[in-house]
Amino acid sequence: MAGTFHVERNVRVPMRDGVELAADIWLPDDAPRAPALITRTPYGRVLSSTAAPPDLLAAAGFAVIFQDCRGRFDSDGEWSYVHADVDDGYDTVEWAAAQPWCNGRVGMFGSSYMGYTQWLAAVTRPPHLEVFLPECCAADYWCASFDSDGGFRISTRVSWTANVVAAMAEAWGIHDPILKRIRDANLAMRDGVVARDPKATHAARLQAKDVLDVVYRTRPIKDNPLFYGRATWLNEIFEHEARSDANWRRLNPSSHYNVLDLPAIHIGGWYDIHLQGVLENYVGMRRQAPTARAREGQRLIVGPWSHWTPQSGVVGEVDFGAHATIDSMRIRLDWFRHHLQGGPAPELPPVRLFVMGENVWRDEQEWPLARTAYTPWHLRAEGGLSPAAPGDGEAPDRFDYDPRDPCPSRGGRVIGAGEVAGPFDHRDIGERADVLVYTSEPLAEPMEITGPVKVELWAATDAPDTDFTAVLLDVHPDGRARNICEGLARARHIGLPTPLTPGAAYCFRIDLVATSLLVAAGHRLRLHISSSGFPEWEPNPNTGAPIGTDRDGDLRVARQTVFHDARHPSRIILPVIPR
Repeated sequence: MAGTFHVERNVRVPMRDGVELAADIWLPDDAPRAPALITRTPYGRVLSSTAAPPDLLAAAGFAVIFQDCRGRFDSDGEWSYVHADVDDGYDTVEWAAAQPWCNGRVGMFGSSYMGYTQWLAAVTRPPHLEVFLPECCAADYWCASFDSDGGFRISTRVSWTANVVAAMAEAWGIHDPILKRIRDANLAMRDGVVARDPKATHAARLQAKDVLDVVYRTRPIKDNPLFYGRATWLNEIFEHEARSDANWRRLNPSSHYNVLDLPAIHIGGWYDIHLQGVLENYVGMRRQAPTARAREGQRLIVGPWSHWTPQSGVVGEVDFGAHATIDSMRIRLDWFRHHLQGGPAPELPPVRLFVMGENVWRDEQEWPLARTAYTPWHLRAEGGLSPAAPGDGEAPDRFDYDPRDPCPSRGGRVIGAGEVAGPFDHRDIGERADVLVYTSEPLAEPMEITGPVKVELWAATDAPDTDFTAVLLDVHPDGRARNICEGLARARHIGLPTPLTPGAAYCFRIDLVATSLLVAAGHRLRLHISSSGFPEWEPNPNTGAPIGTDRDGDLRVARQTVFHDARHPSRIILPVIPR
Protein backbone atom coordinates (compact mmCIF):
# COMPACT_ATOMS: atom_id res chain seq x y z
CA MET A 1 0.00 0.00 0.00
CA ALA A 2 1.36 3.43 -0.93
CA GLY A 3 2.11 5.74 1.95
CA THR A 4 1.34 9.42 2.34
CA PHE A 5 3.86 12.23 2.16
CA HIS A 6 4.19 15.99 2.48
CA VAL A 7 6.29 18.57 0.62
CA GLU A 8 8.61 21.23 2.05
CA ARG A 9 9.26 24.03 -0.45
CA ASN A 10 12.32 26.23 -0.96
CA VAL A 11 14.41 24.55 1.71
CA ARG A 12 17.80 26.28 1.90
CA VAL A 13 20.74 23.87 1.65
CA PRO A 14 24.09 25.37 2.76
CA MET A 15 27.25 24.68 0.74
CA ARG A 16 30.80 24.74 2.12
CA ASP A 17 31.34 28.36 1.01
CA GLY A 18 28.15 29.61 2.67
CA VAL A 19 26.07 29.80 -0.51
CA GLU A 20 22.57 28.39 -0.08
CA LEU A 21 20.85 26.32 -2.75
CA ALA A 22 17.08 25.94 -3.04
CA ALA A 23 15.39 22.54 -2.80
CA ASP A 24 11.91 21.08 -2.64
CA ILE A 25 11.70 17.94 -0.51
CA TRP A 26 9.02 15.24 -0.53
CA LEU A 27 8.99 13.47 2.88
CA PRO A 28 7.09 10.23 3.61
CA ASP A 29 4.77 10.56 6.61
CA ASP A 30 5.18 6.99 7.86
CA ALA A 31 8.99 6.74 7.61
CA PRO A 32 10.60 9.13 10.11
CA ARG A 33 14.07 8.19 8.80
CA ALA A 34 14.08 7.32 5.10
CA PRO A 35 16.67 6.87 2.35
CA ALA A 36 17.16 10.06 0.34
CA LEU A 37 17.00 10.35 -3.47
CA ILE A 38 18.44 13.49 -5.05
CA THR A 39 18.03 15.23 -8.41
CA ARG A 40 20.12 18.36 -9.06
CA THR A 41 18.90 20.44 -11.99
CA PRO A 42 19.77 23.67 -13.83
CA TYR A 43 16.31 23.77 -15.44
CA GLY A 44 14.29 24.66 -12.35
CA ARG A 45 13.26 22.20 -9.69
CA VAL A 46 9.56 22.95 -10.28
CA LEU A 47 9.75 22.10 -13.99
CA SER A 48 12.00 19.08 -13.41
CA SER A 49 9.74 17.62 -10.72
CA THR A 50 6.76 18.10 -13.04
CA ALA A 51 8.51 16.18 -15.83
CA ALA A 52 9.61 13.39 -13.47
CA PRO A 53 7.02 13.38 -10.63
CA PRO A 54 8.51 12.24 -7.31
CA ASP A 55 5.16 11.17 -5.82
CA LEU A 56 5.61 7.44 -6.44
CA LEU A 57 9.07 7.48 -4.85
CA ALA A 58 7.91 9.46 -1.83
CA ALA A 59 4.87 7.22 -1.38
CA ALA A 60 7.24 4.24 -1.41
CA GLY A 61 9.16 5.57 1.58
CA PHE A 62 11.92 7.71 0.06
CA ALA A 63 12.78 11.30 0.91
CA VAL A 64 13.01 12.93 -2.54
CA ILE A 65 15.00 16.11 -3.12
CA PHE A 66 14.81 18.30 -6.22
CA GLN A 67 17.44 21.03 -6.03
CA ASP A 68 18.26 24.02 -8.24
CA CYS A 69 21.92 24.12 -9.20
CA ARG A 70 24.01 27.05 -7.99
CA GLY A 71 22.97 30.37 -9.52
CA ARG A 72 19.86 28.90 -11.15
CA PHE A 73 16.31 29.99 -10.33
CA ASP A 74 16.00 30.22 -6.51
CA SER A 75 19.53 29.09 -5.64
CA ASP A 76 22.13 31.67 -4.64
CA GLY A 77 25.62 32.08 -6.08
CA GLU A 78 27.01 32.31 -9.60
CA TRP A 79 26.36 29.43 -11.99
CA SER A 80 29.55 28.11 -13.56
CA TYR A 81 28.12 25.23 -15.65
CA VAL A 82 29.33 21.85 -14.43
CA HIS A 83 32.31 23.11 -12.41
CA ALA A 84 30.33 24.09 -9.30
CA ASP A 85 28.35 20.85 -9.46
CA VAL A 86 31.35 18.84 -8.26
CA ASP A 87 31.60 20.25 -4.73
CA ASP A 88 27.93 21.21 -4.56
CA GLY A 89 26.96 17.63 -5.40
CA TYR A 90 29.15 16.27 -2.61
CA ASP A 91 27.82 18.82 -0.11
CA THR A 92 24.19 18.11 -1.02
CA VAL A 93 24.60 14.34 -0.60
CA GLU A 94 26.26 14.72 2.78
CA TRP A 95 23.77 17.37 3.92
CA ALA A 96 20.87 15.06 3.09
CA ALA A 97 22.48 12.12 4.89
CA ALA A 98 22.81 14.22 8.06
CA GLN A 99 19.17 15.36 8.22
CA PRO A 100 16.93 13.94 10.95
CA TRP A 101 14.49 12.60 8.35
CA CYS A 102 17.22 10.59 6.56
CA ASN A 103 18.65 7.22 7.63
CA GLY A 104 22.05 8.06 6.10
CA ARG A 105 21.53 6.17 2.82
CA VAL A 106 21.51 8.27 -0.36
CA GLY A 107 20.92 7.65 -4.08
CA MET A 108 20.76 9.99 -7.07
CA PHE A 109 18.68 9.95 -10.28
CA GLY A 110 17.81 12.05 -13.32
CA SER A 111 18.56 12.37 -17.02
CA SER A 112 20.72 14.52 -19.30
CA TYR A 113 22.30 17.34 -17.26
CA MET A 114 20.68 15.80 -14.17
CA GLY A 115 22.50 12.59 -15.03
CA TYR A 116 25.78 14.43 -15.32
CA THR A 117 25.33 16.08 -11.90
CA GLN A 118 25.18 12.55 -10.47
CA TRP A 119 28.56 11.69 -12.01
CA LEU A 120 30.06 14.98 -10.81
CA ALA A 121 28.95 14.25 -7.27
CA ALA A 122 30.10 10.62 -7.52
CA VAL A 123 33.67 11.47 -8.60
CA THR A 124 34.18 13.25 -5.25
CA ARG A 125 33.17 9.98 -3.52
CA PRO A 126 30.74 11.27 -0.87
CA PRO A 127 30.67 8.59 1.86
CA HIS A 128 26.86 8.30 1.97
CA LEU A 129 26.19 7.97 -1.77
CA GLU A 130 25.41 4.26 -2.35
CA VAL A 131 23.78 4.00 -5.78
CA PHE A 132 22.77 6.11 -8.76
CA LEU A 133 20.79 5.98 -11.99
CA PRO A 134 22.13 8.28 -14.74
CA GLU A 135 20.05 8.47 -17.92
CA CYS A 136 21.05 9.88 -21.32
CA CYS A 137 24.29 11.54 -20.23
CA ALA A 138 27.81 11.90 -21.59
CA ALA A 139 30.89 10.02 -20.43
CA ASP A 140 32.97 13.18 -20.48
CA TYR A 141 32.50 16.91 -20.50
CA TRP A 142 34.20 17.35 -23.91
CA CYS A 143 31.81 14.93 -25.63
CA ALA A 144 28.87 16.94 -24.38
CA SER A 145 29.89 19.49 -27.03
CA PHE A 146 31.89 17.57 -29.64
CA ASP A 147 31.38 14.46 -31.70
CA SER A 148 33.91 11.79 -30.75
CA ASP A 149 36.00 12.62 -33.86
CA GLY A 150 35.95 16.38 -33.35
CA GLY A 151 32.84 17.88 -34.93
CA PHE A 152 31.36 20.70 -32.84
CA ARG A 153 27.72 19.88 -32.11
CA ILE A 154 26.28 23.26 -32.94
CA SER A 155 22.59 22.41 -32.60
CA THR A 156 23.27 20.82 -29.21
CA ARG A 157 25.54 23.35 -27.63
CA VAL A 158 24.47 26.66 -29.22
CA SER A 159 20.78 25.83 -28.95
CA TRP A 160 21.27 24.81 -25.32
CA THR A 161 23.20 28.01 -24.64
CA ALA A 162 20.52 30.17 -26.24
CA ASN A 163 17.81 28.36 -24.27
CA VAL A 164 19.65 28.79 -20.96
CA VAL A 165 20.29 32.49 -21.52
CA ALA A 166 16.70 32.97 -22.70
CA ALA A 167 15.33 31.21 -19.59
CA MET A 168 17.41 33.37 -17.24
CA ALA A 169 17.23 36.64 -19.21
CA GLU A 170 14.63 38.33 -17.04
CA ALA A 171 16.41 37.36 -13.83
CA TRP A 172 19.65 38.70 -15.30
CA GLY A 173 18.00 41.95 -16.38
CA ILE A 174 18.32 41.17 -20.10
CA HIS A 175 15.48 42.30 -22.38
CA ASP A 176 16.07 40.98 -25.88
CA PRO A 177 13.28 40.22 -28.39
CA ILE A 178 15.13 37.23 -29.88
CA LEU A 179 15.67 35.66 -26.48
CA LYS A 180 12.00 36.28 -25.68
CA ARG A 181 10.96 34.44 -28.88
CA ILE A 182 13.19 31.50 -27.91
CA ARG A 183 11.78 31.44 -24.38
CA ASP A 184 8.18 31.64 -25.60
CA ALA A 185 8.75 28.82 -28.10
CA ASN A 186 10.29 26.62 -25.40
CA LEU A 187 7.39 27.25 -23.04
CA ALA A 188 4.94 26.42 -25.83
CA MET A 189 6.81 23.18 -26.55
CA ARG A 190 6.74 22.27 -22.87
CA ASP A 191 2.98 22.91 -22.71
CA GLY A 192 2.46 20.81 -25.84
CA VAL A 193 4.43 17.91 -24.39
CA VAL A 194 2.62 18.07 -21.04
CA ALA A 195 -0.75 18.22 -22.85
CA ARG A 196 0.35 15.42 -25.22
CA ASP A 197 -0.61 17.68 -28.12
CA PRO A 198 1.76 16.81 -31.00
CA LYS A 199 0.41 19.54 -33.29
CA ALA A 200 1.06 22.27 -30.72
CA THR A 201 4.49 20.81 -29.95
CA HIS A 202 5.40 20.71 -33.66
CA ALA A 203 4.24 24.31 -34.22
CA ALA A 204 6.32 25.52 -31.28
CA ARG A 205 9.34 23.57 -32.55
CA LEU A 206 9.08 25.24 -35.96
CA GLN A 207 8.87 28.61 -34.22
CA ALA A 208 12.08 27.84 -32.31
CA LYS A 209 13.81 26.51 -35.42
CA ASP A 210 13.16 29.72 -37.37
CA VAL A 211 14.95 31.72 -34.67
CA LEU A 212 17.75 29.28 -33.91
CA ASP A 213 18.73 28.68 -37.54
CA VAL A 214 19.73 32.34 -37.65
CA VAL A 215 21.67 31.97 -34.40
CA TYR A 216 23.50 28.87 -35.73
CA ARG A 217 24.62 30.77 -38.84
CA THR A 218 25.90 33.81 -36.94
CA ARG A 219 29.70 33.99 -37.18
CA PRO A 220 31.86 34.10 -35.26
CA ILE A 221 30.13 31.75 -32.85
CA LYS A 222 32.36 32.85 -30.00
CA ASP A 223 31.21 36.00 -28.25
CA ASN A 224 27.85 36.06 -30.02
CA PRO A 225 26.28 39.31 -28.71
CA LEU A 226 22.97 37.50 -28.19
CA PHE A 227 24.48 35.80 -25.15
CA TYR A 228 25.37 39.09 -23.40
CA GLY A 229 28.64 37.73 -22.05
CA ARG A 230 26.83 35.11 -19.95
CA ALA A 231 27.85 32.01 -21.91
CA THR A 232 31.23 31.61 -20.25
CA TRP A 233 31.03 27.83 -20.75
CA LEU A 234 30.92 28.32 -24.52
CA ASN A 235 34.15 30.30 -24.45
CA GLU A 236 35.71 27.62 -22.26
CA ILE A 237 34.79 24.97 -24.83
CA PHE A 238 36.41 26.96 -27.62
CA GLU A 239 39.52 27.65 -25.58
CA HIS A 240 40.01 23.94 -24.86
CA GLU A 241 39.11 22.38 -28.21
CA ALA A 242 41.28 19.26 -27.91
CA ARG A 243 39.79 16.25 -26.12
CA SER A 244 43.19 15.52 -24.54
CA ASP A 245 43.21 18.92 -22.82
CA ALA A 246 43.71 18.51 -19.05
CA ASN A 247 40.84 20.95 -18.50
CA TRP A 248 38.35 18.14 -19.14
CA ARG A 249 39.84 15.21 -17.26
CA ARG A 250 38.87 16.27 -13.74
CA LEU A 251 35.23 16.48 -14.81
CA ASN A 252 35.05 13.31 -16.90
CA PRO A 253 33.28 10.27 -15.44
CA SER A 254 35.61 8.20 -17.63
CA SER A 255 38.57 9.41 -15.55
CA HIS A 256 37.09 7.96 -12.36
CA TYR A 257 35.52 4.59 -13.15
CA ASN A 258 38.24 2.75 -11.22
CA VAL A 259 37.32 4.41 -7.89
CA LEU A 260 33.52 4.46 -8.11
CA ASP A 261 32.03 1.67 -6.00
CA LEU A 262 28.48 2.39 -7.16
CA PRO A 263 25.87 0.20 -8.88
CA ALA A 264 24.13 2.02 -11.73
CA ILE A 265 21.56 1.67 -14.51
CA HIS A 266 22.65 3.41 -17.71
CA ILE A 267 19.72 4.31 -19.99
CA GLY A 268 19.97 5.69 -23.52
CA GLY A 269 18.56 5.53 -27.03
CA TRP A 270 19.86 4.63 -30.48
CA TYR A 271 19.04 8.19 -31.58
CA ASP A 272 20.20 9.84 -28.34
CA ILE A 273 22.83 12.59 -28.67
CA HIS A 274 24.65 11.00 -25.72
CA LEU A 275 24.42 7.36 -26.87
CA GLN A 276 28.19 7.02 -27.00
CA GLY A 277 28.52 8.31 -23.44
CA VAL A 278 25.86 5.92 -22.14
CA LEU A 279 27.65 2.95 -23.73
CA GLU A 280 31.09 4.10 -22.54
CA ASN A 281 29.84 4.61 -18.99
CA TYR A 282 28.40 1.10 -18.86
CA VAL A 283 31.46 -0.58 -20.37
CA GLY A 284 33.87 1.52 -18.30
CA MET A 285 32.18 0.75 -15.00
CA ARG A 286 31.67 -2.90 -15.90
CA ARG A 287 35.40 -3.29 -16.57
CA GLN A 288 37.06 -0.82 -14.18
CA ALA A 289 34.90 -0.32 -11.07
CA PRO A 290 36.97 -1.19 -7.97
CA THR A 291 34.77 -3.97 -6.54
CA ALA A 292 32.91 -6.98 -7.87
CA ARG A 293 29.74 -5.52 -6.34
CA ALA A 294 30.03 -2.40 -8.47
CA ARG A 295 31.17 -4.20 -11.64
CA GLU A 296 28.35 -6.73 -11.44
CA GLY A 297 25.90 -4.02 -10.41
CA GLN A 298 25.93 -2.23 -13.78
CA ARG A 299 22.91 -2.41 -16.08
CA LEU A 300 22.39 -1.04 -19.60
CA ILE A 301 19.06 -0.28 -21.30
CA VAL A 302 19.01 1.10 -24.86
CA GLY A 303 15.77 1.72 -26.73
CA PRO A 304 14.93 3.26 -30.12
CA TRP A 305 14.58 6.68 -28.52
CA SER A 306 16.03 10.11 -28.99
CA HIS A 307 17.40 12.09 -26.02
CA TRP A 308 14.28 11.43 -23.93
CA THR A 309 12.39 8.17 -23.63
CA PRO A 310 9.17 8.83 -25.59
CA GLN A 311 5.64 8.82 -24.29
CA SER A 312 4.74 6.79 -27.39
CA GLY A 313 6.65 4.43 -29.66
CA VAL A 314 7.02 7.07 -32.40
CA VAL A 315 10.59 8.25 -32.99
CA GLY A 316 11.31 10.42 -35.99
CA GLU A 317 8.89 9.20 -38.66
CA VAL A 318 8.82 5.58 -37.46
CA ASP A 319 6.33 4.00 -35.06
CA PHE A 320 8.19 1.26 -33.17
CA GLY A 321 5.07 0.27 -31.23
CA ALA A 322 3.77 1.02 -27.76
CA HIS A 323 6.07 -1.64 -26.27
CA ALA A 324 9.09 0.49 -27.30
CA THR A 325 8.50 2.73 -24.27
CA ILE A 326 9.59 2.00 -20.72
CA ASP A 327 8.29 3.04 -17.32
CA SER A 328 11.26 5.07 -16.10
CA MET A 329 9.75 5.77 -12.70
CA ARG A 330 8.99 2.09 -12.08
CA ILE A 331 12.60 1.22 -12.97
CA ARG A 332 13.84 3.85 -10.51
CA LEU A 333 11.50 2.60 -7.82
CA ASP A 334 12.56 -1.05 -8.15
CA TRP A 335 16.26 -0.13 -8.39
CA PHE A 336 16.31 2.04 -5.29
CA ARG A 337 14.07 -0.28 -3.28
CA HIS A 338 16.61 -3.03 -3.87
CA HIS A 339 19.73 -1.04 -3.07
CA LEU A 340 18.44 1.27 -0.31
CA GLN A 341 15.51 -0.59 1.27
CA GLY A 342 16.56 -4.22 0.95
CA GLY A 343 13.92 -5.10 -1.61
CA PRO A 344 14.24 -7.85 -4.22
CA ALA A 345 16.67 -7.41 -7.09
CA PRO A 346 15.01 -6.05 -10.24
CA GLU A 347 14.63 -8.58 -13.03
CA LEU A 348 17.13 -6.81 -15.26
CA PRO A 349 19.83 -8.59 -17.27
CA PRO A 350 23.21 -6.90 -17.67
CA VAL A 351 22.08 -5.52 -21.07
CA ARG A 352 18.61 -4.97 -22.51
CA LEU A 353 18.43 -3.77 -26.13
CA PHE A 354 15.63 -2.85 -28.49
CA VAL A 355 16.26 -4.36 -31.93
CA MET A 356 14.72 -1.96 -34.43
CA GLY A 357 13.21 -3.42 -37.59
CA GLU A 358 12.22 -6.51 -35.64
CA ASN A 359 10.90 -4.15 -32.95
CA VAL A 360 11.57 -6.44 -30.01
CA TRP A 361 13.44 -6.17 -26.73
CA ARG A 362 16.29 -8.65 -26.23
CA ASP A 363 18.34 -9.47 -23.16
CA GLU A 364 22.12 -9.84 -23.48
CA GLN A 365 25.05 -10.50 -21.17
CA GLU A 366 27.57 -7.94 -22.47
CA TRP A 367 28.24 -4.98 -24.73
CA PRO A 368 29.40 -5.21 -27.45
CA LEU A 369 27.92 -8.66 -28.07
CA ALA A 370 30.54 -11.43 -27.93
CA ARG A 371 29.13 -13.17 -31.01
CA THR A 372 29.50 -10.12 -33.27
CA ALA A 373 30.98 -10.74 -36.73
CA TYR A 374 32.56 -7.44 -37.76
CA THR A 375 32.01 -7.39 -41.52
CA PRO A 376 33.42 -4.84 -44.01
CA TRP A 377 31.26 -3.52 -46.84
CA HIS A 378 33.32 -1.67 -49.42
CA LEU A 379 32.65 1.48 -51.43
CA ARG A 380 32.77 0.54 -55.10
CA ALA A 381 32.71 2.13 -58.52
CA GLU A 382 29.47 3.63 -59.86
CA GLY A 383 28.06 4.07 -56.36
CA GLY A 384 28.22 0.44 -55.30
CA LEU A 385 28.45 -0.91 -51.75
CA SER A 386 29.58 -4.53 -51.50
CA PRO A 387 31.23 -7.11 -49.25
CA ALA A 388 33.67 -7.67 -52.14
CA ALA A 389 36.86 -5.62 -51.87
CA PRO A 390 37.81 -3.33 -54.78
CA GLY A 391 40.57 -4.17 -57.20
CA ASP A 392 43.11 -1.95 -58.91
CA GLY A 393 42.04 0.87 -61.15
CA GLU A 394 38.71 1.96 -59.64
CA ALA A 395 38.49 5.71 -60.25
CA PRO A 396 37.90 7.98 -57.23
CA ASP A 397 34.78 10.14 -56.75
CA ARG A 398 34.85 13.89 -56.17
CA PHE A 399 32.65 16.71 -54.88
CA ASP A 400 33.00 20.31 -53.76
CA TYR A 401 32.21 21.20 -50.16
CA ASP A 402 31.11 24.79 -49.54
CA PRO A 403 30.63 25.66 -45.85
CA ARG A 404 28.31 28.52 -46.92
CA ASP A 405 25.89 25.90 -48.27
CA PRO A 406 26.34 22.89 -45.97
CA CYS A 407 24.57 19.61 -46.49
CA PRO A 408 21.55 19.53 -44.16
CA SER A 409 21.28 17.01 -41.36
CA ARG A 410 17.91 15.37 -40.80
CA GLY A 411 17.03 13.46 -37.67
CA GLY A 412 19.76 11.22 -36.30
CA ARG A 413 21.37 11.74 -32.91
CA VAL A 414 20.55 15.41 -32.62
CA ILE A 415 19.06 17.69 -30.02
CA GLY A 416 18.05 21.32 -30.17
CA ALA A 417 14.88 23.28 -29.55
CA GLY A 418 14.02 23.20 -33.25
CA GLU A 419 15.36 19.76 -34.16
CA VAL A 420 13.72 16.32 -34.21
CA ALA A 421 15.89 13.25 -33.71
CA GLY A 422 15.32 9.79 -35.13
CA PRO A 423 14.95 8.08 -38.52
CA PHE A 424 13.72 10.06 -41.54
CA ASP A 425 13.72 9.68 -45.32
CA HIS A 426 16.98 11.04 -46.82
CA ARG A 427 16.32 10.50 -50.54
CA ASP A 428 16.41 14.19 -51.41
CA ILE A 429 19.62 14.74 -49.44
CA GLY A 430 21.27 12.02 -51.53
CA GLU A 431 20.49 14.06 -54.67
CA ARG A 432 22.76 16.93 -53.63
CA ALA A 433 25.97 17.48 -55.58
CA ASP A 434 28.02 17.47 -52.36
CA VAL A 435 26.83 14.00 -51.28
CA LEU A 436 28.32 10.76 -52.61
CA VAL A 437 25.90 7.83 -52.53
CA TYR A 438 26.93 4.15 -52.31
CA THR A 439 24.16 1.51 -52.37
CA SER A 440 24.19 -2.27 -52.05
CA GLU A 441 22.19 -4.84 -53.96
CA PRO A 442 18.97 -5.95 -52.22
CA LEU A 443 19.70 -8.26 -49.29
CA ALA A 444 18.83 -11.90 -49.98
CA GLU A 445 18.40 -12.58 -46.26
CA PRO A 446 17.64 -10.38 -43.23
CA MET A 447 20.77 -8.91 -41.64
CA GLU A 448 21.00 -7.86 -38.01
CA ILE A 449 23.38 -4.99 -37.28
CA THR A 450 23.88 -4.59 -33.51
CA GLY A 451 26.98 -2.93 -32.10
CA PRO A 452 29.61 -0.28 -32.88
CA VAL A 453 29.72 1.00 -36.48
CA LYS A 454 32.88 2.45 -38.05
CA VAL A 455 33.87 3.86 -41.45
CA GLU A 456 37.41 3.83 -42.82
CA LEU A 457 37.37 6.44 -45.58
CA TRP A 458 40.35 7.08 -47.83
CA ALA A 459 40.08 10.67 -48.96
CA ALA A 460 42.00 13.73 -50.09
CA THR A 461 41.32 17.47 -50.03
CA ASP A 462 42.91 20.71 -51.19
CA ALA A 463 42.10 22.38 -47.84
CA PRO A 464 44.47 22.57 -44.84
CA ASP A 465 41.78 21.08 -42.61
CA THR A 466 38.36 19.62 -43.39
CA ASP A 467 35.64 17.21 -42.31
CA PHE A 468 34.18 14.05 -43.79
CA THR A 469 30.80 12.70 -42.74
CA ALA A 470 29.15 9.30 -43.13
CA VAL A 471 25.49 8.35 -42.77
CA LEU A 472 24.34 4.71 -42.90
CA LEU A 473 20.83 4.21 -44.29
CA ASP A 474 18.24 1.45 -44.68
CA VAL A 475 16.70 1.65 -48.17
CA HIS A 476 13.20 0.19 -48.40
CA PRO A 477 11.84 -1.42 -51.56
CA ASP A 478 9.67 1.66 -52.18
CA GLY A 479 12.77 3.87 -52.20
CA ARG A 480 12.59 5.38 -48.72
CA ALA A 481 16.11 5.75 -47.32
CA ARG A 482 16.04 6.10 -43.53
CA ASN A 483 19.09 7.05 -41.52
CA ILE A 484 20.42 4.45 -39.08
CA CYS A 485 23.49 6.13 -37.61
CA GLU A 486 25.97 8.84 -38.54
CA GLY A 487 29.37 10.33 -37.71
CA LEU A 488 31.89 13.01 -38.60
CA ALA A 489 35.70 13.12 -38.57
CA ARG A 490 37.67 16.38 -38.46
CA ALA A 491 41.22 15.98 -39.77
CA ARG A 492 43.01 17.76 -36.94
CA HIS A 493 41.08 15.85 -34.27
CA ILE A 494 41.77 12.33 -35.53
CA GLY A 495 45.54 12.57 -35.54
CA LEU A 496 46.09 13.54 -39.17
CA PRO A 497 48.93 15.98 -39.88
CA THR A 498 47.56 19.48 -40.36
CA PRO A 499 47.82 21.40 -42.50
CA LEU A 500 46.97 18.50 -44.80
CA THR A 501 49.04 17.98 -47.93
CA PRO A 502 46.84 18.95 -50.90
CA GLY A 503 45.78 15.89 -52.88
CA ALA A 504 47.37 13.37 -50.51
CA ALA A 505 45.27 10.34 -49.51
CA TYR A 506 44.54 10.01 -45.80
CA CYS A 507 42.44 7.49 -43.91
CA PHE A 508 39.59 9.28 -42.12
CA ARG A 509 38.25 6.93 -39.45
CA ILE A 510 34.68 7.95 -38.73
CA ASP A 511 32.83 6.70 -35.64
CA LEU A 512 29.11 6.21 -36.31
CA VAL A 513 28.75 5.09 -32.66
CA ALA A 514 26.28 2.16 -32.63
CA THR A 515 22.87 0.83 -33.52
CA SER A 516 20.65 -2.25 -33.36
CA LEU A 517 18.57 -2.90 -36.47
CA LEU A 518 17.28 -5.91 -38.36
CA VAL A 519 17.53 -4.92 -42.02
CA ALA A 520 14.85 -6.89 -43.85
CA ALA A 521 15.42 -9.07 -46.90
CA GLY A 522 14.88 -7.05 -50.06
CA HIS A 523 16.16 -3.87 -48.40
CA ARG A 524 19.43 -2.25 -49.43
CA LEU A 525 22.18 -0.68 -47.38
CA ARG A 526 23.29 2.80 -48.37
CA LEU A 527 26.12 5.08 -47.29
CA HIS A 528 26.10 8.85 -47.75
CA ILE A 529 29.54 10.48 -47.75
CA SER A 530 29.81 14.25 -47.51
CA SER A 531 31.70 16.90 -45.53
CA SER A 532 28.91 18.52 -43.53
CA GLY A 533 25.65 17.89 -41.74
CA PHE A 534 24.09 21.14 -40.55
CA PRO A 535 22.91 21.93 -37.92
CA GLU A 536 23.98 18.68 -36.27
CA TRP A 537 27.59 19.84 -36.69
CA GLU A 538 29.20 23.24 -37.20
CA PRO A 539 30.40 23.48 -40.83
CA ASN A 540 34.20 23.31 -41.03
CA PRO A 541 35.46 26.53 -42.69
CA ASN A 542 38.27 24.50 -44.35
CA THR A 543 40.89 26.91 -43.01
CA GLY A 544 42.19 25.25 -39.84
CA ALA A 545 41.11 28.27 -37.77
CA PRO A 546 40.29 27.67 -34.07
CA ILE A 547 36.68 26.72 -33.59
CA GLY A 548 34.18 29.52 -33.15
CA THR A 549 36.50 32.24 -34.48
CA ASP A 550 35.92 32.16 -38.24
CA ARG A 551 33.97 34.91 -39.99
CA ASP A 552 31.93 34.75 -43.17
CA GLY A 553 34.82 36.04 -45.25
CA ASP A 554 37.11 33.26 -43.98
CA LEU A 555 35.10 30.37 -45.42
CA ARG A 556 36.57 28.55 -48.40
CA VAL A 557 35.37 25.83 -50.76
CA ALA A 558 37.23 22.49 -50.56
CA ARG A 559 37.67 20.03 -53.41
CA GLN A 560 37.14 16.57 -51.90
CA THR A 561 38.25 13.22 -53.36
CA VAL A 562 37.10 9.79 -52.09
CA PHE A 563 39.14 6.72 -53.08
CA HIS A 564 37.96 3.10 -53.32
CA ASP A 565 40.64 0.88 -54.85
CA ALA A 566 42.98 -1.90 -53.76
CA ARG A 567 45.44 0.52 -52.11
CA HIS A 568 42.67 2.65 -50.58
CA PRO A 569 39.82 0.27 -49.62
CA SER A 570 37.24 2.68 -48.21
CA ARG A 571 34.68 0.67 -46.25
CA ILE A 572 32.10 0.58 -43.51
CA ILE A 573 32.55 -2.10 -40.84
CA LEU A 574 29.21 -3.50 -39.73
CA PRO A 575 28.61 -5.46 -36.50
CA VAL A 576 26.65 -8.35 -37.94
CA ILE A 577 24.91 -10.69 -35.49
CA PRO A 578 24.50 -14.29 -36.71
CA ARG A 579 20.89 -15.44 -36.67
